[in-house]
Amino acid sequence: MKNINFKLLAIVLISAGLFASCGLNRMVNNYDEGIRYTPETNPLENHGGQVAANVQGAVDEGYFHRNAVVEITPVLKYEGNEKELSTVVLRGSNTTTAGNMISRDQQGSFSLNNVISFEPEMLASELYIRAKLYREGREERATILPERKVADGIINTSQFIKNDHLVSIVPHRYEKEVIVSKTANVYFAYMRHNLNWRLDLNRAEEARARISELTEFIERGWELKAVEVDAWASPEGEIAFNMELSENRAETGERYIKNLFRQKDVEMPELTVAAKGEDFDGFMTKLNTSDLPDKQTIANVINSQIAPAERERRIKDMTLIYAEIEKILEPLRRAEITVHAYEPKRTDEEIANLAVSNPAELDQDELHFAATLTDNKQTQLAIYRSATELFPNSYEGFNNAAAILLEMNEVEQAASYLERANQLAPGNGHVQNNLGVVAAWQYDDESAKSLFQSARAQGIDVNYNIGVLQIRSGDYNDALRSFSDHTCRYNLALAQLMSENQSAAINTLNCAPACGQVAYLKAVIAARNNDATALYNNLRNAIEFNANLKNMAANDREFIQFFGQSEFQDVVR
Repeated sequence: MKNINFKLLAIVLISAGLFASCGLNRMVNNYDEGIRYTPETNPLENHGGQVAANVQGAVDEGYFHRNAVVEITPVLKYEGNEKELSTVVLRGSNTTTAGNMISRDQQGSFSLNNVISFEPEMLASELYIRAKLYREGREERATILPERKVADGIINTSQFIKNDHLVSIVPHRYEKEVIVSKTANVYFAYMRHNLNWRLDLNRAEEARARISELTEFIERGWELKAVEVDAWASPEGEIAFNMELSENRAETGERYIKNLFRQKDVEMPELTVAAKGEDFDGFMTKLNTSDLPDKQTIANVINSQIAPAERERRIKDMTLIYAEIEKILEPLRRAEITVHAYEPKRTDEEIANLAVSNPAELDQDELHFAATLTDNKQTQLAIYRSATELFPNSYEGFNNAAAILLEMNEVEQAASYLERANQLAPGNGHVQNNLGVVAAWQYDDESAKSLFQSARAQGIDVNYNIGVLQIRSGDYNDALRSFSDHTCRYNLALAQLMSENQSAAINTLNCAPACGQVAYLKAVIAARNNDATALYNNLRNAIEFNANLKNMAANDREFIQFFGQSEFQDVVR
């Protein structure tokens, strides 16, 4: 009886092994139909330096053996290299292996989710699935299933950024119109308005010097703008009387200045005459700055009077107590004469010519102004370089020369000038912005961001430059917010496209200045819309601008569905 049981058991075990083998063989033979792989994106795409290689798997009902184990590994192959990604294990319902259990009695599913750090060599790559199948406990006898290609890679459009960061030039301080003024006073005796040169104040050295300087100023030959005569009375008299007195003194000042212009045979410019009445504010200012020990008490007494008449009486009373008060009042009885003239300036043409032919003839402000009189970058650079030689201790010339060099894509030379500018003016906002541009072009985004933020703290508008960094990091909506004050710029269109707003991107590209990148991005949008005519027209246009774009297009997975077309090959050949 025992022998019969052992025989039966052996037969059962052998039969089970045969059935199991047959079941696994069916899985091998039906692998193509039994397990299907669907990539989330195909081709794969780089966003912010990361590539999402996400694949959804589906298993047919009745396919998966209850004792089977399948190990599935995505592999990215590129230029003779490969990168194995995370393995996912599928297991039958009778197994205890860790993994995703797949029932034989119903359709199953699983996910292969991986994020790959982008490397330039991966642009022409392919995503494959490797799998091996074995019966649980017999891994050493595993069957290697055929590799399956599931996706191409990698689209890198998000990183096709235009280096059009906004540089920061220190504004010139040159003033095309400068008004120079000279002022002199004519003083009057108490309650008088006649001109008396024997009055002590008029005979004083300072007053005479001011009159002399005013006369010389009139004779200088500069173009005169205006003359003003303002007259006052001291505030210890009655208000109406003081107003009339100041009017009479204004007339005296007017006669004097008119006569002076006639004597010097100089044409009188526009003349304004004003009677100011009593100069109470002038009195209080002189009182508070005087050496009077009781000045605060005096000021309190005067200021406590609400009625102007009482205030004036208090001031007059103070003259009887303090002799110094009269000394304060005397210079308030005056007519103030001011002559305004235009400082002679070189013409713009003269400045522009000297900036090139003999820059040493110009001061720093004129030299920096000269650079704004031309759109020629080479001329601007030459002018700013002259500024660095003539004014080597000023950061402005070094910064501005660097800014022009950046606009000319001369990064190394620009960096050298900026290093010197930063030594002369550490932390200056203009310099920090431009250093940030250099860092961004050298792909040092962390330093670039820090430098831009430093510039922003000093009032420099760095929003656009920050927005370009945000595109590179994959923050497209943030980039659009940073670009809110800008239109018709390539990078704005790129952010719009990456935010899946093709119509906005096309509108922006249509008004952006024509260049290779603009035409190329139009070709990309055309390819995504399967518009072959627009694709080829724009691609040809892009290559006319920049022949290097031909090689780029030949391998760009944006155009992968057109690779086999003869017209595409003709364009990129």
